[in-house]
Amino acid sequence: MNIFFIADTHFEHCKNKHGFGGIIFHAKRPFASLEEMDATLISNWNEMVKPGDHTWVLGDFAWRNHSKYLHALNGKKFLVKGSHDKMPHDTLRLFAEVHEGMAIRNFNKSRMVLTHCPMLTWEGSAYRTINLHGHCHGRIVETDNCLRMDVGVDVWGFKPVPLELVIAIMSKRDYMPRRSLEEVDANVAILAKRNASFKEEFKNI
Repeated sequence: MNIFFIADTHFEHCKNKHGFGGIIFHAKRPFASLEEMDATLISNWNEMVKPGDHTWVLGDFAWRNHSKYLHALNGKKFLVKGSHDKMPHDTLRLFAEVHEGMAIRNFNKSRMVLTHCPMLTWEGSAYRTINLHGHCHGRIVETDNCLRMDVGVDVWGFKPVPLELVIAIMSKRDYMPRRSLEEVDANVAILAKRNASFKEEFKNI
């Protein structure tokens, strides 16, 4: 059994009734039509994911007709809800698991915090716990000193990301930098001083 991660497929996210928007427009996806995009995403998924495999969907799976796409895709699906995952209970039951906002799991001895939106800091971030996310469509910077990764389709060739690849990439990254006690104390003092000035400025609120 293999494990994959994916986010922001946005199946059937079409233009609105006025002919504007849609995920192809918003994310500048290289598809001539929604039908082409959906067919490519399904084909890419099923080429990589086999019936016994597990795929973690980190939000924004589909705009509508969720069950149609769930039935078309191989393997067990696990959902961490995103901004657009509004579907009836009967459809949610098609997922092996559904999580509201976050799931924490160990995969091959690698601890991961799975979210839709990226996190600035998270439980265990100083101890090689990894944050996998979507939502941003590749629009936030990733650095080699942060164990956070966007697994959205826009930055992964519209394909799921294998667990082994995530672990290999993260093994090359440094720990999230841990600041000295002096730096932490200085930051606390700066925030306290700033907030005291806000309280004085807005004392009439």
